[in-house]
Parts: sequence; C-alpha cells; structure tokens
Amino acid sequence: MAAGQGSRPLANQVAKTVVDSAPVVKIVCVVLTVIYLVGLIPGVSHKELAISPGTLLPQFKIWTPLTAGFYERHAVYVLLDFVALFASSATLQPLWGGEEFIRFIAVVQVLTGLAVAFVYFFLYVLVRKEAYLFSMFNGMGGLVAALAVAMKQVMPDQTIAPLPIMGLSLRMKHIPLSIIAFSGILAGLGLLPVTSLVGVGEGMFIGWVYLRFFQRQGAGREGSRGDPSQAFAFTNLFPEMLHPIVNPVSSVVYAVLVAVRLCPKQSKIVDIDTFNSTNVHLLSADAQRQRELALKALNSRLKDTDDTEEAWPSMEGDGELESTSEPTSSYVEIDMSQATDATNGGTATPATPASKADGSA
Repeated sequence: MAAGQGSRPLANQVAKTVVDSAPVVKIVCVVLTVIYLVGLIPGVSHKELAISPGTLLPQFKIWTPLTAGFYERHAVYVLLDFVALFASSATLQPLWGGEEFIRFIAVVQVLTGLAVAFVYFFLYVLVRKEAYLFSMFNGMGGLVAALAVAMKQVMPDQTIAPLPIMGLSLRMKHIPLSIIAFSGILAGLGLLPVTSLVGVGEGMFIGWVYLRFFQRQGAGREGSRGDPSQAFAFTNLFPEMLHPIVNPVSSVVYAVLVAVRLCPKQSKIVDIDTFNSTNVHLLSADAQRQRELALKALNSRLKDTDDTEEAWPSMEGDGELESTSEPTSSYVEIDMSQATDATNGGTATPATPASKADGSA
C-alpha cells in the first residue's frame, strides 16, 4: 500500500511534465512512436528505415537520413528517448524557443546519420570489407548526447544526483561523457550496435559544433553566432586527465573544418587591463546572458513544483546578475586562427589595443 502511495506523486509528476511540455516536443515524440510502430509492420525491412552507405545512394534511399535518427528497434530505447526529450526541453525550449529547438533536433539528426554513413564508407574504402558498406545505423543516441552538451552549456554545475563515493556528486557537465561511456558498455555487452556507439560520438560532436559556431544568440536570434567562451571549449567536455589527448585532436579537427569552410574563424574579446602571460579573460556577453536566462527558467520551474506555502528563494537575487557599473576597461580583438588552440582557449597574443573609455590610446 505504501509503495502504491509513493508511486502516485511520481506518476503525477510525469503526467504534469508531459502535459506542460512544448508542442514541438510532443510532435517529436509522436514521430518517434509512429516510426517505431512502422518498423513493427510485417514486411517492413530494417533497411527501409535505417541508413547505410551501401543503400543511401546506390539504391536511392534518400529518405533514410530523415528516418534513421527517429527509428528505434526496441521499446526501451523509445522510452529513454522520451525521458531525454522531456527533461532537456523543460530547460532548453524556453531559452531557445520552439523554432530553434526543432532546428537543433533536425540538424543533429540528419547530420549524425550522414556522418555515420560517411565513416563506414571510409572504412570500406580502406579495408574493402563489404560488411562496412552495408552497416546500418538508426536511433536517437546522437541527439541525446547533443542535448546533454546543450544542457552542459547552459547549466554546467547543476547537480543531478549525489554519488555514494567520497561525497561526490553527478553534475550536468559530466553527462555527455557519461552517455558515451554507458553506450560503450552496452555495445561491449552486445546490447547496442557499434554503429549506434559511433552515432553517439558523432551526435555529441555535431551538437557541440553547432552550438559553438553557428547558433544565433540574443533576442530574436539576431545576435552573434556561437559561444566562444572558454567554459564551452571542446576539451571541457572531458575530464582534465584526458585534456592532453583531446586538445591536439580537437585542434586538428578545427583546422580541417576551417579549411573546408564548415566552421568560421572566431575572434574573442580580451580585457586588456587584466591581460598578462598567465591570465587571459575571455568574455562572452551572449553566453553570460544565456546563463542568466537559464537561472530564471530554473527558478520558475522550482516555484511551479513547490507544494508548500513558503515561497522558494529567488535564484536571481536583487540584481546580482546585472552589471553594477559601466565597463571601463579596454579591449582588443584576437584572431583565434593565430591562437595555439582555437577550440580550447589556448593562450593568445593581443592585437593592437583599442582606445580607452577616457579617449587615451
């Protein structure tokens, strides 16, 4: 009886989350469910919904980049996708808006499928093993990893759950790598195809590239593109012990993307008054504004779920997040193509300083 009573608040919370979710999230869940049910129809082959390099162009199955990311072969994965969508949309959709949220989903889903197909075609060219040519990819694992990267961007230090290990806690910034590790364990146990593991890694990287370089910032999405802050550098998606390995790899990947014009060169703003050989402050007004909005959204959600009469303390404070005075420091612009590591906030050399606020050079 106690167990049944304890499950009611959880069921009520789940129902409230579904009802209060944005229409775009409900549409994605409907699409996910419909494609899963289509895959159960007798006579519908897995090859008709999943993507592979051997069927994409040779057999002209050009719809598979659209269906592969939404096609799950097992109901448990459909449920996990639902959890990821509802949990992330509660924070991201109010910040981005429905149009940007669906754009992010579409970009990650389509490009992840194409990227996995390209990787396996490249492996086929290298070793001439036909199994690579017809390896099938499907599932939303790439999008789940990309959503975790987005959540890490807006609230990296948010605590998810305490861990029974030396008083540690699982934070939002740990989730992207945790998803890859968990997918690797499932793949090692034979519970997840290796193509899906590759898709998780590809989705995480594609999501980061979109947020880092291409997503419009500011009201109406008319501001600058991307988030060049040091906190969102690619290496910071990994533990510090892995930075020496990830750092050079990400630098090479960034240089290649710039060379083929898939990524723009970035410039960052440096506070010249605090600049020295060991202390560079990379400022990102748009990224700071995103974090302020995230705190407001989180505070609003906490107030909505408070069943007591005591008001939840405001996380915004009395103007704590706003600047108390006009900036008076000088700034210079750094071309990150000249920096040691553009993606990871390496030490940069300042250009000619701009004029100070008082008019002096």
